[in-house]
Amino acid sequence: MHYVLREESAQATVEYAIVTVALLSIVLAIAGLWRAGADGRLAALVERTASHGVPSTAGVPVGNRHRDIGCRRCCGC
Repeated sequence: MHYVLREESAQATVEYAIVTVALLSIVLAIAGLWRAGADGRLAALVERTASHGVPSTAGVPVGNRHRDIGCRRCCGC
């Protein structure tokens, strides 16, 4: 009987450790996103990424497609 209780206690300790690490990881990830949002880095990343997904409707030739959107990453315009 004593062996079974010790084994269950050890299993509970391991489960507690796993859950604690998982929750701590989630909290740190949320804190990182919060900080990136407060610094403006998240908004800049969203703006840069969204500019590549918008189709060009200005009648600009396909070779210069990014110029009317304001892409800073690939062509520096």
